[in-house]
Amino acid sequence: MAVSISLVTPSYNQARFLEETLRSVVSQRDQLHEYFVFDGGSTDGSVELIKKYAGCIDYWESQKDKGQSDAIHRGFQRAAGEVLGWLNSDDVLLPGALAHVRRAFEEHPEWDVVTGYHAAIDGDSKVMALHRTPRETLAKVKKGIIRVCQQTCFFRRRLYEKVGGLNLSLQCVMDHDLWVRMFDAGATWGHVPHYLAGFRWHSESKTMSWDKKYAAERDWMSRTYPQYPLYHGSRPAVLAYRARMLLSGRYPLARVQTWRAAGRKLTDVFGDWAVNGSPCVRGDAR
Repeated sequence: MAVSISLVTPSYNQARFLEETLRSVVSQRDQLHEYFVFDGGSTDGSVELIKKYAGCIDYWESQKDKGQSDAIHRGFQRAAGEVLGWLNSDDVLLPGALAHVRRAFEEHPEWDVVTGYHAAIDGDSKVMALHRTPRETLAKVKKGIIRVCQQTCFFRRRLYEKVGGLNLSLQCVMDHDLWVRMFDAGATWGHVPHYLAGFRWHSESKTMSWDKKYAAERDWMSRTYPQYPLYHGSRPAVLAYRARMLLSGRYPLARVQTWRAAGRKLTDVFGDWAVNGSPCVRGDAR
């Protein structure tokens, strides 16, 4: 049975990266039930980019909001798909990613959440590292090992609603908080052994620039979920995890693939996003 996927992109003053984000989604539009873009009132040209792709976007707006969590939450409230996910306006989906995700949910109705491999990229869209992270399990989380890459994470609406959705008071670790509540709810995590997304590291990203805010919210997480050593896994557990990664061949292969891809444009490694000529795109999309 076909699975419907709803995807939300929260955005604010990320015009430098936004077009790649939009192209990465629009090029796979046939795999989505709906796509929404919630912009927080950008003044850097983002709105013009959104308008270029508006024919491929089911709903978009640009107005002041209460932050990233609020934008994602409002998108999910509007969404009607069976499976939900969000893609930040400086990250990208890799070619074929949504087909892999949709197929995984269709073939495994018992899976509540799906994740996959990801690439770390820099501000110039060049590959920094490739990561072949394995399936997430509650047993590993209890030992302080959680490697969920948000950009590759999709989940069933029923689970999202069951755990209460995003915590709108959080702006940095709202994804970590959501994953932990999903584990607590007994979610079954699936895995796609394919590279699904590019996670961008750059000087303006929250990950790089919100150190104090991250520290405060991580401290809140540790106090709220004392049953999970989220940021201080035991050394034996971490060493055992690394040993499994090594013996399974995941880590060596990722290192070899990183060596071959590092410094190259992401699109040279995984292929470009073909959108030119699409009837829902205005003008040249490059």
